[in-house]
Amino acid sequence: MTIAAVSVFGLVAVGIIAHEQFNRQMLRLLIDPEIQSVSTNLIGNAGPGLTGELVLRDLPYDPRYLQPLSGRYYQIARINDDGTALVQVISPSLFDVGIELDPRTLASVTAPNAAPEPRFLTINGPDDEPLRVIAQVVEIPELEGRYLFLVGVEPRSILAPAANLVGLAFAVFVAFCALMVAAVTLLQIRIGLEPLSELRRDIASVRRGDAERLAGEYPAELLPVTQELNALVDHNREVVERARRHVGNLAHALKTPIAVLKNAAHAGEQDAVMKASIDEMESFVERQLRRARVAARADAQDATIAHRTPVLQNLEDLVFMMEQKYDAQKPIDISIEAEADVTFRGEREDLLEMAANLIDNACKYGMSQVVVRLLPSFESNGLFEIVVEDDGPGLSEADIARAMARGARLDEAAPGQGLGLSILKETVDLYAGELLFERGELGGLKARLRLPATD
Repeated sequence: MTIAAVSVFGLVAVGIIAHEQFNRQMLRLLIDPEIQSVSTNLIGNAGPGLTGELVLRDLPYDPRYLQPLSGRYYQIARINDDGTALVQVISPSLFDVGIELDPRTLASVTAPNAAPEPRFLTINGPDDEPLRVIAQVVEIPELEGRYLFLVGVEPRSILAPAANLVGLAFAVFVAFCALMVAAVTLLQIRIGLEPLSELRRDIASVRRGDAERLAGEYPAELLPVTQELNALVDHNREVVERARRHVGNLAHALKTPIAVLKNAAHAGEQDAVMKASIDEMESFVERQLRRARVAARADAQDATIAHRTPVLQNLEDLVFMMEQKYDAQKPIDISIEAEADVTFRGEREDLLEMAANLIDNACKYGMSQVVVRLLPSFESNGLFEIVVEDDGPGLSEADIARAMARGARLDEAAPGQGLGLSILKETVDLYAGELLFERGELGGLKARLRLPATD
């Protein structure tokens, strides 16, 4: 659009310049020959009068030189020795005024060494209108001294009709060109930039997980970009897979010796310090392995390229597992409420880990009821919401702040090391999500997990 605007301004500037050039050419072709002819006629008819002054034997044939302020004038002046001009004859059309030249122009025209050729000038006329003038200095036979002949015509009366017509033509031409530039620009945006729109749609498909790579047919100018993007997607996938393999190898390498040490420690009941140390080491290794798997992705956007995970079915699977886990411990009702299914822009393992953490805590501290709600994304930020609520004792404001602190626990008697919520918060942050705790309608804790949904 900037190029189109510059083109339109350029056309307007060209039109103005062309209009000015047209007026100058009209002056040179129409007016200058006329006033030169009249000047030549006046010089030919000039001669001495009865008392020796300059007189005209015949007047110009054009009657407009006789009408006052008609726009056609002539004037004859005698050049004095000091360079001033003494008017001798004026046309009746000048009435009681004269044609005035500024001192510098008069001096250059009447200088003794000035060229004898006539000079064409544009000055202010008697009625303050532009006046095209021919100035010629000649010597008249039988008369002493030099004489300045001035013949002028106001161009407006001659050029105005043609100038208006040409101006209208130029305006129509510029308007037509501006419309053509706008039309070509729109066509370029709609057709010429369509490959970019197609590329944007394909990139969105890869980001949503509908496609693994950019596989469209693109112009040669876009092929390097698509190749680099495909290389980026492949590299991202390779990095994630390599990180998973390393984490898995590390897990197998560490868990077996730890299990051996743990069994040996349990066999020796008297060595409580060793057993506690091994338990602490096991929990620490487990925490670092889980964090390494999450941190293998550089950031939330790169992590979620080409991943789509349905949420409702995975929540139903989690609820079923939690019912089996807590069925023998206490009677608890776990229900799911969902208006519609949504798709998580991320990996299934991360979704299960985050949701399982919240549902497991709700079942652990709830009295008899746990409600899991799935809410689609209604806001412009594109985050859907998983709400987990229980009818347990709930948390105070201070406890909620402690729940999000690293390594903090709300119930020191419950098993575990207090690492679940901390790791959960790190995973949520990596996906640019939100985790909120508040008082629920059932009287217990309400956890609200917001995660990015696919478009």
